[in-house]
Amino acid sequence: MPASTAFPAVRLALSEDPAAPPTIAPWIGGFVALGARIRRYAAVNDQRQLIVAVTVPRRDFVAALVGSGWATVSEKIRHQTAATDVLEIARNIDPGTPVRLVVGNTVVSDIFERLSEEATPPRVCLSESQWQIPAIRAIAVLTSLAKPARASKPLPGGLGRLAHLEETWDARIAAPAADLAIVGTLKWLKADLAALLSNPDEHAAGQPRVPGTIADILLPDEPGAATWSTRLYSSARFAEVSSLPGDLRAVVLDGAPAVKYLNEIETPVVVCVIDRSVADETAAEIVVQLRNTRGEALSVRDDLGWSTPDGVEALTFTVPL
Repeated sequence: MPASTAFPAVRLALSEDPAAPPTIAPWIGGFVALGARIRRYAAVNDQRQLIVAVTVPRRDFVAALVGSGWATVSEKIRHQTAATDVLEIARNIDPGTPVRLVVGNTVVSDIFERLSEEATPPRVCLSESQWQIPAIRAIAVLTSLAKPARASKPLPGGLGRLAHLEETWDARIAAPAADLAIVGTLKWLKADLAALLSNPDEHAAGQPRVPGTIADILLPDEPGAATWSTRLYSSARFAEVSSLPGDLRAVVLDGAPAVKYLNEIETPVVVCVIDRSVADETAAEIVVQLRNTRGEALSVRDDLGWSTPDGVEALTFTVPL
């Protein structure tokens, strides 16, 4: 089923230094749009594995931006901001269950001990803290928790506001999708995720607001993270990964050292980022060989509804899962 060919331009700006003017370029919003288009396509075409390969002048930020676009198109999230909803959910949580709470500007992951309704107002008692029900903006049950953690709540930033994520932000932070992984050089990926992503139209309208980082949208799974959505894997050590989690729906392979694992990935969606500044055609050859032997070609424009930014080439096809 072809996705819509409508493709509204997404204007975004990047900045690695908060004190410096941000870079405004069509490719920034373009790669975010690609991630969003892929997720929408995958939602209605999950019988075969979708592979999208993009070749770029430099790999910088591309995997992170595609992942950000994917993350903005989540499954429908139920509002959990009403205290009555939180109280009802808390009444049905068994003691010893790991949970995640959003309280004001704080995210808390901990073990649920009990609901104290004899107190006024009622409060949720965790292993390391207690929180009054009216102060809890969202609560979610977790399948597991390595250890309790507390951190500042990420910001929706310019991209989150552009994608209209603000009204469900607390529920999203409490229970993010956790269905995306990026494989690449971790040092480079973490530098990319630290960049600020802003909406230049907000500044043009005289409404400058806090931009937020790419990490605020991708929510990387890092030690001590109170909430997370995106798993990061080192391409140098990816061979040691015995199997990928079953809840993953997409993997972004960032650069040739990651793309060489393309044939081993079984998630419904794989995005390959091929850096043309590196004199190594191995990654491109792997992609083309897979398409020629097992693939059914798709149109980037007609099926994904995506227009390549200047200097970018794209190839997409499907293979049997």
